[in-house]
Amino acid sequence: MARSGREPTIKDIAKAAGVSVSTVSHVLNEYGDISEDTEQRVRKVMKELNYYPSALARRLVRKRSYMLQLLLFSVEGLKHPFFYEVICGISAEIEKAGYDLVLSIKDVRDKRWRDSLKRCYESRAEGIFVMGTLPGPEVLEEIESSQMPALFIDIFFEGPRATYITSDNIGGAMTATEHLISLGHTKIGFIDGHVTSPISKQRLLGYKQALEKHGIPFDVRLVRPADYMEEDAGRVAADLLDSYPNITALFAGSDLMAIGAMKAIREAGFKIPSDIAVIGFDDIESASYVRPALSTVKQDGEVMGKSAARELLKLIKYPDRKPCRQVLPTELMIRESCGGHKIFHERSGAEAVSGA
Repeated sequence: MARSGREPTIKDIAKAAGVSVSTVSHVLNEYGDISEDTEQRVRKVMKELNYYPSALARRLVRKRSYMLQLLLFSVEGLKHPFFYEVICGISAEIEKAGYDLVLSIKDVRDKRWRDSLKRCYESRAEGIFVMGTLPGPEVLEEIESSQMPALFIDIFFEGPRATYITSDNIGGAMTATEHLISLGHTKIGFIDGHVTSPISKQRLLGYKQALEKHGIPFDVRLVRPADYMEEDAGRVAADLLDSYPNITALFAGSDLMAIGAMKAIREAGFKIPSDIAVIGFDDIESASYVRPALSTVKQDGEVMGKSAARELLKLIKYPDRKPCRQVLPTELMIRESCGGHKIFHERSGAEAVSGA
């Protein structure tokens, strides 16, 4: 047994279990060439001696880091609930595979992102997730040239070792807009996110396609960017209602922006939904708690994170495998803020309608 006052070593384990140091090493590194009885005896001794193998040593032996990097470009950082949901999904999935996640958050205007990538390479990360609004195409070029397995979230990029995952932004936005139209609205303002963001462009396209489908002229003056920020959306909503008093509904490209718009609507003396209907996108947790409860397009951030993690792990494990992009379905969650609620589930207080 190990002497009191010092940490047990692999030699102590081998001696107590009556096996060689090499046998203990094979058990620790899961080589699979040790009999079940011997492995159980070794692991029992490890437990009795309170022995915890060094993760660093294991990685050195296997010549692997078991580390993944996540690079998030965002003005709001982790304040956006959807980003948090995605990261939780990623973390849960990669931990099951024995990986650790290193998170690097950069303001979209921060030019020091190359430093984060340099540290990623130096630490021998085995793969990288990229999420948010990129500061420029050079980020894609840098990551592609590194030949590191890469999974882009809501960033439409594909390469020999890279692919992306996203939600059906066009279909979801189209479904939301059509729901407002079905309630009799024809003057529908759209509060956009980042004008350069691919998902913002897709949600705007879905909005435009719904209007066109129902013979409603698209009016560019009713579209305003708010950079996915709650306060910006409030200012935008107030300006839209002041400039165009015939607007009867607002579709916001995110729930945070929708909540900001709702505050501005109330401050302007209007009622939701009798005066102005509001619908969002994301279905963050607070969407069902605000009053009136927010109708929105649901995209499941945790599912997106888990799916992204599984795909990146496959790219790492099978280097010759062709990357597979994924587009996840959305649902329209009908609550109170658009005035079209018909059925309320006891738990969620929402009627779910599949996205287009």
